Amino acid sequence: MNLTGKTLMKKVLMFTALSIMLVSLAVPAQAVIPALVGPLAALISVLPQILAFVGIGMLAILKPGTYRALLTIAWQHKIITTIILLSVTISSGFFIYQAVSPNVNIIATTSKDLQLSSISQSWATFRGGIHRTGHQANHLGPTDANLLWAFIDREAAVMDFSSSPAVVGNRLYIGAGRGSLFRTDGLVYCLDVKTGNVIWKSKSPQQIFSSPAIVGGRVYIGEGLHYDVDSSLRCLDANTGQEIWNFQTASHVESSPCIDRGRVYFGAGDDGVYCLDALEGKEIWHYTNLHVDISPIVVDGKLYFGTGYGQPKIYAVSAENGSDIWVKSVDLPVWGSPTISGELIYFGLGNGNFVDSHQVPTGGVVALNLKTGEEVWSFQTEDAVLTAISFLKDYVYFGCRDGYVYALDAKTGDIFWKSSIDTPIVSSPAVTKDSIYFGGTNGVIYCLEAETGDMNWWYNTDDISSEIKIYSSPAVANGKLYIGSSNRYLFCLGDTTPTN
Repeated sequence: MNLTGKTLMKKVLMFTALSIMLVSLAVPAQAVIPALVGPLAALISVLPQILAFVGIGMLAILKPGTYRALLTIAWQHKIITTIILLSVTISSGFFIYQAVSPNVNIIATTSKDLQLSSISQSWATFRGGIHRTGHQANHLGPTDANLLWAFIDREAAVMDFSSSPAVVGNRLYIGAGRGSLFRTDGLVYCLDVKTGNVIWKSKSPQQIFSSPAIVGGRVYIGEGLHYDVDSSLRCLDANTGQEIWNFQTASHVESSPCIDRGRVYFGAGDDGVYCLDALEGKEIWHYTNLHVDISPIVVDGKLYFGTGYGQPKIYAVSAENGSDIWVKSVDLPVWGSPTISGELIYFGLGNGNFVDSHQVPTGGVVALNLKTGEEVWSFQTEDAVLTAISFLKDYVYFGCRDGYVYALDAKTGDIFWKSSIDTPIVSSPAVTKDSIYFGGTNGVIYCLEAETGDMNWWYNTDDISSEIKIYSSPAVANGKLYIGSSNRYLFCLGDTTPTN
């Protein structure tokens, strides 16, 4: 090989090594809530453009005699040939996709002649209501796997809707994570529930996993993921998206806020739990020296929450001033947000995280007495229960990373049924009088029969896009199901009635 050939080979190898190094540096840190989007995902999304740009640049700057030398080297070194061919194939595929892909925000899958039901019901906060049961009285969900619309914001190369939607009137609110090659940030969206059209969107400095709470014409939502610091709880005008106030914390706010009697309560990662004045965003009290990511709950003047770091514990404190009422130590991390029914409070427990199971996976559910913190019953599973526990009538329902959905007797913990889904479940179920709705990490949206656990229907999001995972929890209102996903899409499923 002559000197020119060696020089070219060296440059190609240096470029390849630099690309591998950049990709390896872009791998996000793991936590209970994964990095939603990051530089690696953004790099993959724009790789065809980069390869095409580099190819055009080489054609422009290389001397004519250089091409023959380069082709000779490529022929002698089959690996380089493979890389070049792969680059050309990917780039060509991208440009073909760009040519045929519609540059629109809404993928409408229903006929123009379909008439949607009137707008009257709300799912105003994470898990539907203040007790976070995953159930709202008189709400019915879809009876079939019919996609009404799928929203995608094509202005963002990489987008994640792992936040869970809230629905009030004719509007849907949800947070998102957005990524590029050089930075990540977040967005809060307000969409029309009938069409999926954007009414407004508000930028946030950090990615959003927290789910919005809509109270008194305001949107309360946290920002930040596990590795973030100096995050905020934000309060926005529900009509316009304009920021009303912003309260900064020392850590991240993955927790979904709880609003009760003019106060907003939320977990702030390493910064503990805060109670703020909901009107002005001023601090009322601050519970420190613990890590809280789950969404707290208030009932009868008491605030309940749990922690999964250090010695896992469940807390009941005064909603008025944050003083301890009782503290209960448990054997496993407390990652499932609490649910209250009657005199009992339920928590999901387990190790691992939303993406990966622990090397020695285990999990379960615990039911405690609201007043004393004493354990009433516990139920063990083979992997983590990272979902909130849903309640309806005499039963609690939850999904598990072991690939099952469970129904237990709410008072005793005795198993009523369990249904195999064959994929980890980290989406908290929504329950109507006869159905259970949730998403799977395989990108499928499921509906089970509440009485038996039998499959009513399922919808595979592969019909829209591949590689989708669902960490978002569904909202059910007006006969529709709304749920986010990990790969840029927000889905609306529902029944439709043809007009005459």
